[in-house]
Amino acid sequence: MNTRNNPLHLWVHAREMALMGYVTRIIILETGLTDKQVRRIYRDLEDDGMDVSKNRASNAIKSGASLVTNQLSKLHASLLMGFYRQIGGRPVESSTCIAALNRAYRMYRAAIAEIAPVSSPMGKEAFQMFTISDAWCLASEMRSGDAMFEHCCDCGCEFFTSVNQATGIHCPHCFHPQNAKGAAMPAVEVFAEPA
Repeated sequence: MNTRNNPLHLWVHAREMALMGYVTRIIILETGLTDKQVRRIYRDLEDDGMDVSKNRASNAIKSGASLVTNQLSKLHASLLMGFYRQIGGRPVESSTCIAALNRAYRMYRAAIAEIAPVSSPMGKEAFQMFTISDAWCLASEMRSGDAMFEHCCDCGCEFFTSVNQATGIHCPHCFHPQNAKGAAMPAVEVFAEPA
């Protein structure tokens, strides 16, 4: 029996996605359930005491233009999507694997939690971490060929890049932003948002 198209499987899958924090539109796209069915799942979860209101705060699906906007966001995207590619293997470059994406997102959050005490040097504003819906958007761009991993010949690292990104930075690992006087900023400031 094919469980992929089994209605019960779809409801369970949608419930798991709602608990993980995906926005409604993505749950609909991934499961094929209707908006009314997803709202029913939300109602059931709320009746069970779960808070899924954040899932319905925005139904927008973002792109690299709004997600990859500077060096720090490109580093975050490279970390998150690197986990995703490592877990899901080559197939995630042509299809989205929700199980691999969920696991990669949990690893991303754990890694950021470990470096959070040093991620905001010199009083700079910290980067707003990607949400699971943002992760799906980046994975969707990779699936469609609008995003990929590139290899930097200078530092030897691989990094995530999107054709829609709103930054001209090539490799976020070896890029050194310049201050107002044209001098390279100290390496510790590379992890903070440029002033």
